[in-house]
Amino acid sequence: MYLLYYYMFHIFICVYIYIYNFFRCETTLSQFLKTIKSDSSSVRMEDTINILIIHAQSPNELIKSIAITWIREFVQIFGPNVLPHASGIFTAILPCLEYNVDSKKNIKECAVSVNNSIMSLISSSEHKSQNIEKIDLRSVMEVLSQYLTHNSVHTKIAVLKWIHHLFTHFPSEMSPHASNLGANLLGILSDNSDEVVLQCLSVLAEILNSTYNKDSNDFNKVHYRKFLLSLINLFGEEKKFLDNRASLIIRQLCVLLNAEYIYRTFSEIIDEEVIKFASTMVRLLNMILLTSPELFELRNALRDITNEHSASLFKCLYRSWAHCPVSTLCLCLLTQSYQHVSQLVVLFADVEITLELLNELDKLVQLIESPIFASLRLTLVSKANNSADAQHLAHALFGILMLLPQTEAFNLLKNRLQCVPNYWGQTRINEENSLQHKSNIDFDVLLEHFKKVQKFQRTLRIQQRRNIILPEDN
Repeated sequence: MYLLYYYMFHIFICVYIYIYNFFRCETTLSQFLKTIKSDSSSVRMEDTINILIIHAQSPNELIKSIAITWIREFVQIFGPNVLPHASGIFTAILPCLEYNVDSKKNIKECAVSVNNSIMSLISSSEHKSQNIEKIDLRSVMEVLSQYLTHNSVHTKIAVLKWIHHLFTHFPSEMSPHASNLGANLLGILSDNSDEVVLQCLSVLAEILNSTYNKDSNDFNKVHYRKFLLSLINLFGEEKKFLDNRASLIIRQLCVLLNAEYIYRTFSEIIDEEVIKFASTMVRLLNMILLTSPELFELRNALRDITNEHSASLFKCLYRSWAHCPVSTLCLCLLTQSYQHVSQLVVLFADVEITLELLNELDKLVQLIESPIFASLRLTLVSKANNSADAQHLAHALFGILMLLPQTEAFNLLKNRLQCVPNYWGQTRINEENSLQHKSNIDFDVLLEHFKKVQKFQRTLRIQQRRNIILPEDN
């Protein structure tokens, strides 16, 4: 009986291909499907679904439509028993997810239905452990990896959702596949579709979270560093990618993972590795830190460096922020380290004043006028007119004003400072009342580090100019 149904089904498919009497064939196939629904034991599912998978890849739309419709019915009829054929089913349905024309609408709807049904089967709480054992994960991952580079956005998103689903529900089983996926997923981050990039980041974050201990308080894990170092290298390979995608990627990672871990690790990499575009990377991280709603909590934490944990974070960020002078000013203004800001501004006399640096100072003035620095502006008119913080801040801002050419930013800051009480010549109160002093941070050490890093940056710029003028012989 099994063999009879097997050959009957194969004959019907062949007849459907070569005979033009479509309606008669459709009726016969529909009757046969009803027979299978009423008595599923009457068909050899394993052999039949393999035939369906083959015909579902046919260039003929009618054949493809019938085959995928039958696959959908088989998933409903046989449930978890189809899971050993998951890789073949994916091969059949994933390319169909890109169909948008009306003539292929039914094919796409069936493919979406099959995709959703298999996903539900795998993660069904009733037989979850048994279901995953029925799947050849290696074959499935090979197919999914193949379609990661498909032209269709819908197909790539479906593949990424599948990988995310598998890591979410079966982290231990998927762990051996994590390393092989890494390079492929990093490549997807340069995709033209924001939706694809965001979904890819969700997968990368889930891999990190599922493969390692989520509850660990040790941020400096090898996996974080390895991943973020690869990401920095990716940014360095193509400036267009850095300009167009880096901000989106970093902000989303801060949402999906721990923002502090991300920033600490980025900072350590920049501080310890020789990265030629370190100043550019710091500038980007600084702007995200100061302006992105995703970093609101991290900004608030940094505002209180009298807290030991916040002080530790500040010192960590400072070491890499020192590659970019204006970003260092921003960080110190955010943490209310106003005395140190006034010391840094004096050092700008030895910093090369480039057009790029002036543009950064211009943006800094705009930030000072933004809600983010509302507390800074209020410090300037604090009740204690001779407070140490207010005096240091006023002196620092006047120093920044003197660095600016007389542009719109100059006038903006000048107008702001005209509203500030005159601190010049006033006796300064005890420095022990300042927030900087209460933090117990050794700012002298940080100042020396800033000088050292700026000396390195100056040497690097000189070398780069020499290479442009006198390129090395090939």
